[in-house]
Amino acid sequence: MSEIISQKITYKELRDRSYVIKDDRYGIAAFMTESVRQTLLACPNNNDDSKTAMYFKLYDGIAVGRMMMLGTRIKVGDEIIMVQTGGAIEVHNEYRRKGLGVGLIMNCMTNTEYDVYIGSLYSTMALPIFRKLNNYIFEIPQFVKFCNLRAMLKSMGMEGVLLELCSAIANLPIKCIDFMNRSRLNKLKKKFNTKEETIIPEWAGRMATSDGHKYMELHDRSWLQWNLDYNLMGHMRDKQSFYAIYDKKGKPQGFFMTKERFEERAGRYQNIIRGTIVEWATTDTDLLSEADIVLMAISTFSSDTFHVTTVTSDKNTEKRLKLLGFIRHGNFQMSFKDKKEQFKDASDQNLWRLRYGCCNTIIL
Repeated sequence: MSEIISQKITYKELRDRSYVIKDDRYGIAAFMTESVRQTLLACPNNNDDSKTAMYFKLYDGIAVGRMMMLGTRIKVGDEIIMVQTGGAIEVHNEYRRKGLGVGLIMNCMTNTEYDVYIGSLYSTMALPIFRKLNNYIFEIPQFVKFCNLRAMLKSMGMEGVLLELCSAIANLPIKCIDFMNRSRLNKLKKKFNTKEETIIPEWAGRMATSDGHKYMELHDRSWLQWNLDYNLMGHMRDKQSFYAIYDKKGKPQGFFMTKERFEERAGRYQNIIRGTIVEWATTDTDLLSEADIVLMAISTFSSDTFHVTTVTSDKNTEKRLKLLGFIRHGNFQMSFKDKKEQFKDASDQNLWRLRYGCCNTIIL
């Protein structure tokens, strides 16, 4: 009979490089590259080296599954609470019918390191498992704007002059939509200055954590800076960017944060850049709306970006996004597991500040 065991790697073992995976024939443990290691160790919310950094599932001694873990914080009213998050679940194809993915999820749901677990970016296979384990699942509409259709046409086999010609034609509607929104963008530029920052201002963290919602993941300055400075894959074309928005007198009015990820292969597409607006805030939605921030953010992505993704739970913003060329593309999910049932109203999604950039989604 085959033996299935869990191997826990602590942050101390990760820091000391003292853990051993004897048989990694499928490259499951090879996920722990130096980029991943440095990113996890730099997390400002990992305050205890005895806590779990990674769970591995071993099948007859062979590493066949893994799940990454890290600390984060949530704000409940005025109280700050340390909680656990995780992700990057992978089980080798040959072992996916053996319940190993469920086993990894159970590891993080049943451990006693934290009283609360939050997560996001679930696959269609993982989401039902989290529901059955009594996680609250929050869903907000997700939208995608195609920016350059060249990669799509190339996936159809087009090359050379034909590819360039068809790309120019296919991108015409996109350019027309962008042209129609240029006047609004120019008006915003007359009212505000947008400045890319490499050091997150203190006011940005305060702005992101004081918008009136009772529940939120705490996106303070240190958390934002960590997400700006690190990512797991470490590809040279991957990047994160932070933009501060000031009025003409130099007073902060908002900010947005974006990421770009290069993918050599994504389904039928090859060598594409996916863009995402991961975090944003404003002091006054009447002066600077969420849709205005999205419009300003679009213009900052690389010219060869395939598409840009964002989320919103505001109906008026949804209408504006469609005018900007965004189309509805499913839902973005975030989960909340209250192991000790301390927060009686935490299941009310309206009480939460929700952003695409939560848990580990920015560093991915």
